[in-house]
Amino acid sequence: MTYTFKLSRRIARLRASISASVLLALIACNSTDSLEPETSGPASTATTQPAPSLATTAFAGGIPIGFFAQPNEEFGSRYNGAMRNDDVSSLKGNLADIKSRGGKIVMNFSGSMAYYKNADGTFNLTKWKQRVDRYRGLDIDDYISDGTIIGHYLIDEPNDPANWSGEPVPASVVDEMARYSKQIWPSLPTIARVEPDYFNNPQYLDAAWAQYLARRGNVNDYIRKVVSDAQSRGLGLVVGLNPLKGGDPTLTPMTASEVQTFGSALLSSTYPCAFISWTWDDRYLATTGMGSAMDALRRLAQNRGVRSCRAGSTTGPAPTPPPPAPSPTPVVSNALPLGLLQTPIEEYTGRWNGAVYRANPADLIGRLGRAQNNHMNVVAMLAVSSRVRNADGTFSLAKWKMEVDRYRGLSLGQYISSRTFYLHHLVDQPNCSSCWGGKAISWATLEEMAKYSKSIWPSLPTVALAAPSDLASASFRWTYLDAGWAQYTMRRGSLSAYLSTQVAQAKAEGLGLVTGLDLLSGGSAGAPMTASQVKEFGTILAKEPNTCAVASRRYDSAYLGRTGVRDALDAVAAIAKSRIAASCVVS
Repeated sequence: MTYTFKLSRRIARLRASISASVLLALIACNSTDSLEPETSGPASTATTQPAPSLATTAFAGGIPIGFFAQPNEEFGSRYNGAMRNDDVSSLKGNLADIKSRGGKIVMNFSGSMAYYKNADGTFNLTKWKQRVDRYRGLDIDDYISDGTIIGHYLIDEPNDPANWSGEPVPASVVDEMARYSKQIWPSLPTIARVEPDYFNNPQYLDAAWAQYLARRGNVNDYIRKVVSDAQSRGLGLVVGLNPLKGGDPTLTPMTASEVQTFGSALLSSTYPCAFISWTWDDRYLATTGMGSAMDALRRLAQNRGVRSCRAGSTTGPAPTPPPPAPSPTPVVSNALPLGLLQTPIEEYTGRWNGAVYRANPADLIGRLGRAQNNHMNVVAMLAVSSRVRNADGTFSLAKWKMEVDRYRGLSLGQYISSRTFYLHHLVDQPNCSSCWGGKAISWATLEEMAKYSKSIWPSLPTVALAAPSDLASASFRWTYLDAGWAQYTMRRGSLSAYLSTQVAQAKAEGLGLVTGLDLLSGGSAGAPMTASQVKEFGTILAKEPNTCAVASRRYDSAYLGRTGVRDALDAVAAIAKSRIAASCVVS
């Protein structure tokens, strides 16, 4: 039943192959997904400024291709583009050398984000401007006009709260940064390393940046989306890969085959103005097959029409996104989902046909894709508790909405319609005052959260980890919240009596019912549940006809390694798969 129909009924009712050591070294270099260099010094590892090359090579055409922090000597027949962060003292000499080698760069004038943060880690626009001002007196106009500098790299991932102490840099502030840049270098395109859907109608920003990782989902779908988003906002687009940490599984380096496959898909579009990947690494790029893969991508980049990164540019052939690839019709499962909180992706095999996931925008599509392939249903929390608190620990609705907004641009429709994305888990234990700085989240606020979710994804059911017996204390009839969630522990007494109460209260409130077990601390005297308890209690929950999901807390490899526990869960899962789930959306 769709949300629209449910709402109308409720209103009516109310009214009436690298070695392990190399891999570890690569992954350990950067523990975050940030693509920003860690230094404001020259990109080259040389301690002295490189001498300009005596030979002069013209840019070969097409769009530039290369890496972050690429050394001067690597500009040539394989790479002719880069993102650089050169110091004032070395920039002009490096520009002369890069130009002589037929290269073009995106220039970061502000350096590492550490230089323009407040003491609390939030963004400081004044400090950012001061960093940029260091280059005001440097005569680089010729390198801008001849296209050696193709853009000003304003900021890395302004949308990621993890970079900015929980407070993303608003799109309007990024546009102000672009305006400031235009005051100094009016003809230099401005670029931010964030996908285009972060912006509405920027006035001064010229281009966004789409850096692909395997966990972002199908690469062909990805390039179609980001190109469409950029076009609709009048923005140019830089694309690239994260070869060091963007392979599959998550955080592994891409293989040479993946680099060529993913890169070819990105370059199948004529819209991007540059192909620049993160980041230069001698050892990685020397691995078997990587040179051939990069040469293939260079040929594709060189065959693209020359295109400026300036907003609205039409230089070169008209941009046409690649034709859509046929997609198989998603299989809709009606079985009762059963799974655990924080089930790792390697367990998305269909053994248990459900999972609860504290989401990340970077890998949500990948998770859902794998779940869909294995006929699983996922309950996803889009705004985790640690990111939605005020300084005093109380709940912040504004921060919660900001977290949810990070998922607005993702193509979630097919996963919602197939019920792979089964429920939007709004918040944990809203009625627990000690969980929220001494002040429980009001029921009215919870209903507002559910309403906000519906404004983005109208047909995605909403749930909160609060039992129907607690939700019944609201002074209003629930309209936007679809389901309650009753997590059983033995301290609640008889499971049969507890479940009977929750079923009755859910029906009375017009709510769906999710149930589950507290596996790790819900047994006798707060101990972990035994295998026999898991099977006994789980069977009761799985057989309850009014249950729309059984989601238990939580995945723990040591606990699951105990004798009989996995077998008990498998037995309960077999019961769940044999029956049709009740609807989480009650009319």
